[in-house]
Amino acid sequence: MDTNKATFSWSLEAYEYHGNLWLRWRTDAPFRAQQGQIVVYNGAFPNNPQSEAANWTWDNDNAGGWDTGQRWGIGWSCAWIAQASPNGPYVYAVKLITDVTMGPDVAR
Repeated sequence: MDTNKATFSWSLEAYEYHGNLWLRWRTDAPFRAQQGQIVVYNGAFPNNPQSEAANWTWDNDNAGGWDTGQRWGIGWSCAWIAQASPNGPYVYAVKLITDVTMGPDVAR
């Protein structure tokens, strides 16, 4: 049995609060993703996760809930991104797109 292996999870949740898009995230990993960021895009996920962001925050800030500053609506692309090891380009770790199951569609 290999005792040097472990499994960890990362999750990202979008919700509406006071008419805005809020995000919260969590992980059970005992370490932080390298240069991890939480990002919201106004449209589809770009090929380069660091481009075309409507707003972003570091993943070690605001974990209890982050007001993205964007009006709540259906179709926001949101992601948890981090640098690929070692010091590589940013990649998507978790993706989600807001939809009607997450709450009412407030006009953007």
